[in-house]
Amino acid sequence: MTSFFEWEKSLAEQLGQLLLEVRVVSGEVDGWIGKGGDSQSYSVNSAYNLVRNDKETMFSPIFSKLWKSKAIPSTALMAWRLLENKLAIRVNLSRRGVLVDSSACGLCGLVEESCCHLFFDCSFARRVWGLCHRWLGVSMASHILPKCNFDHFRLSCASETVNNVCTTIWVGVVSELWKHRNIIFNRGVGDASEVFSLVQVKVWLWVSIVSLVFLF
Repeated sequence: MTSFFEWEKSLAEQLGQLLLEVRVVSGEVDGWIGKGGDSQSYSVNSAYNLVRNDKETMFSPIFSKLWKSKAIPSTALMAWRLLENKLAIRVNLSRRGVLVDSSACGLCGLVEESCCHLFFDCSFARRVWGLCHRWLGVSMASHILPKCNFDHFRLSCASETVNNVCTTIWVGVVSELWKHRNIIFNRGVGDASEVFSLVQVKVWLWVSIVSLVFLF
């Protein structure tokens, strides 16, 4: 990313997200196809079915919990992409035929970079989650499957308000891990405590905007 201006970096990331929807096939002629039906040809009915199915996915029970977080919309959308495995993770890019210099994790460099590993099983990510659990005064097993981790992070006996804050914290952690992964190419891997401090600031700003009382 060293050849990009600051304002171009977000555009490059958006391009990476779009490439996840593309499967590169050599030796075939490019053309337009419809995604909503069996025949690959466009029809109003197929477009309606496609929109309806996307809406049902976006508002499934787990995502309804996500949308109740106090995170800003763009960050909540990033968390949704994580839960749907739609982030520009190196293993996803490689499967789509996009050339990457390495499939190794951007944080530890030791294991293939998947959503499960990068956010929940990487040694660096585990240190950040450990600081989060200590801050909240809880002890819990960390699932490496994103949707299981998200559900387990919410407290079964807590009120809806408290769980909305828990969801906000979860979004804060994964978004800061993603942000850190995307900037280490210029700065190198930082300190887990520094990353978590940024999570605390981010969550405090989000929660304070909606005037929720939350003690750090």
